Amino acid sequence: MMRKEVASFLVCPLCRIPLIFDGEKSYERFVNGYFKCSNGHLYQVKEEIGLLKDAKVSAGEFEWKVNVADEKRYDEIQKQYNSYLRDDQKDALKKLMDKLVRHTIASCEESGNTVLDVATGMGRFILPLAEKSSSAVSIIGTDIDEKPLRGAMSKAKRTNTYKKISLIVTDAKHLAFKSNSLSTVTSNFGFDNVPEATLAFMEAARVLQPNGKVVFSSLWFKEGSESMKLAEAHGFGQIASEARLKKTLNKAGLVLDWIEEVYSGVWPYNPMDLLPLEGEEYSHVIAQAHKPKG
Repeated sequence: MMRKEVASFLVCPLCRIPLIFDGEKSYERFVNGYFKCSNGHLYQVKEEIGLLKDAKVSAGEFEWKVNVADEKRYDEIQKQYNSYLRDDQKDALKKLMDKLVRHTIASCEESGNTVLDVATGMGRFILPLAEKSSSAVSIIGTDIDEKPLRGAMSKAKRTNTYKKISLIVTDAKHLAFKSNSLSTVTSNFGFDNVPEATLAFMEAARVLQPNGKVVFSSLWFKEGSESMKLAEAHGFGQIASEARLKKTLNKAGLVLDWIEEVYSGVWPYNPMDLLPLEGEEYSHVIAQAHKPKG
């Protein structure tokens, strides 16, 4: 599912040297083969998905245990998860998704038509984004694991979104993209699930063009709460409040444009989520930051 045009943005995630492809191509896509840098680092392209991460560097990162490439299984899991949510929470998540899509499209119209999505998973954000964006928009979905991207590919191939999407396995903290090359970076709660998220935002800042934007949703907790303590214990606390997010963006060299709270409430019983903890307050927000010139 890697469109050929994406190659112009790619570099080796270890040495950041441009990559050259050798293998099977279709009219618009890389199908099977390898990308190679001049230092000899090899990265496979397997059935249209580029595997552009280094096994040693990313050895300790998250791995999907469930075979979510099996759409039926994924849909069953999602249905079970939704059964624990109240109607107001479901409505709020839909509202958040619509807003995130709208703000991303606005960023494309202002600064360029290439979107890099971090922690894409099964494509719950990039598929509606592709449906609603113009034909000029190119969306690169990424994840640390191949399995959910296989599911996203299957869903995209059944719709008219397939032609707009490329899918790449890469580490959010070691992105396989050139510096100053992309106009928009997005994520739907993905940065919340990256341990030491400051490093991921630093990478987002690196690959963004000057004035490029990062638009994302995030989950916040109350300072001092048990949820915040648990988030910190697992390395997920760096953007889990307004003050923490501002500190992280500042370290990454990004300038905050705005934050919008979409929903706040008390988390119900939900055995499928580590965070938040049952009975604790939380908020869902959307934020946008940009990379300053110079």
